[in-house]
Amino acid sequence: MLTRITVSNYLLIESLELAWAEGLTTITGETGSGKSILIGALELAMGGRADAGLLRDPAKRCVIELELDVSDLPVIDWFQRNEIPFEASTIMRRQLDPGGRSRAFVNDTPVRLEQLRELGSRLVHVHSQHQTLLLNDARFQLGLVDQLAGHAAEVDDLGRKYRTWRELQAELIQLREEEQRAQAELDFLRFQQTELEQAELKEGEQGAIEEDLQRADHAGERLEAYGAVEEGVAGDRGALGALIKVKTLLAKVAGVDPAIGSLLERINSCAIELKDIGAEASLAAASVESDPARMDLLRERLDLLLRLQQKHRVRTTEELIALLEGLQARTQRMDSMSDRITALIEVEKKAARAYEERAERISKARTKSVKPLANKVETILHQLGMPHAVFQFDHKVGEPGPLGVDQVRALFTANKDRAPAPLDKVASGGELSRVMLALISLTAGSRDLPIVVFDEIDAGVSGEVADRVGALLAAMGKERQVIAITHLPQIASKAAHHLEVSKTSEGERVRTHIAPLDHEQRVQAIARMLSGRKLTAEAVDNARVLLSQQ
Repeated sequence: MLTRITVSNYLLIESLELAWAEGLTTITGETGSGKSILIGALELAMGGRADAGLLRDPAKRCVIELELDVSDLPVIDWFQRNEIPFEASTIMRRQLDPGGRSRAFVNDTPVRLEQLRELGSRLVHVHSQHQTLLLNDARFQLGLVDQLAGHAAEVDDLGRKYRTWRELQAELIQLREEEQRAQAELDFLRFQQTELEQAELKEGEQGAIEEDLQRADHAGERLEAYGAVEEGVAGDRGALGALIKVKTLLAKVAGVDPAIGSLLERINSCAIELKDIGAEASLAAASVESDPARMDLLRERLDLLLRLQQKHRVRTTEELIALLEGLQARTQRMDSMSDRITALIEVEKKAARAYEERAERISKARTKSVKPLANKVETILHQLGMPHAVFQFDHKVGEPGPLGVDQVRALFTANKDRAPAPLDKVASGGELSRVMLALISLTAGSRDLPIVVFDEIDAGVSGEVADRVGALLAAMGKERQVIAITHLPQIASKAAHHLEVSKTSEGERVRTHIAPLDHEQRVQAIARMLSGRKLTAEAVDNARVLLSQQ
């Protein structure tokens, strides 16, 4: 429910803060006092169209703020979907800056206008004499049928089934399109994959081949170097032979001179090291590759690797291996795509059957409900002063949708000599207001219309019919918050709360004031509505009688 509205610098309103309560609240005042300005501010705060002319003072900012208790309303999904913190006491705010910029907020979080408009439409419904949006909304009309038939929850589940079905259909279309594109390139991918697989690529292979080839290219130089080492160490004139001669001479006198013994040990160590060096050089020389055929194979292998790298625009064998793994994954996915499509077709068919079965069951329930609902609307219309009114629902089966396969259109006539026709084509403003009132009154338990605002719902009615309209509004107020602008005392007297709008002039400045009335002030306000500007004792007495009949 709406708990508070704050308005500043909006048209004739300089500053206003009003608290709202449950039940029926009526707004009265003289013609031209600005009663509809409040409704305009309400609509602006819910994302309505704005322009610079709405600012009372063009140099100041206009701010309209609504505080609403949404604790028991099904709107949490909106907050989750839009990533806005949910608060039981939600604040919707609209700002109009002097430069023409418009900003919107929900719980102090900036939102786009379409987001504000979506949330507002789920909380507050405004109906004026010339605004028949809800009545012309096929979704709203279908929702009325569902509410009275008692299967609104089934319709919600149907919507989920429809979305699941459509998502599967979209996935299937995408997969088939992907399969078509894949077939065009599959042969080429397989050719690339086969070529790389046949190359039997190994990590680190290229570096090892390049090292082997580099050593083979210098085989002669390496053999010459090893031979030089071997000759210098163990040859006829090598160092090892000279050391052996020195060793023999020293051995003869080592026992006489300890210093010579020490030198002999060191020469022994050198001789052993030189012997090892000579043996190692000999072994290394024997291992030098001298097989031209093997070198040719290595060169061919390296040429293949380099050619594949150039072809696929990579620099290493490891990149070729990664490319091959990617190709294998792609071709495997393409090869399995047919199986995936077959499996998805079965899942999609199952989802379609689940939707169709539920839609058919709901359609049958709607078929049973439309006639009784139309009869109830007719009964209320007769009570509201249209004794010859005929109201019907034209129910047809159409294309599947989130609400099912049914299409509902309201038909109406107020005259017994005219056949029912689409509501928006034949009903006058006053008739539309009463049809709207009848329809909404039948959805007393619906949470789809938590706050309903009627701007001059009393158009075209008076006397006893006005009293019935007031009683119906009061009854609606027991189930939801109802706000009604009215000119009729019969309706104003039925309200639980009464606001009066007045206009004052200070020089060239005109201001609109809106204030709640206590019981005695209500008596005076209703008496003025009965008698006009000249307040009479009879009017006051009649006002007290009307208020006592609540």
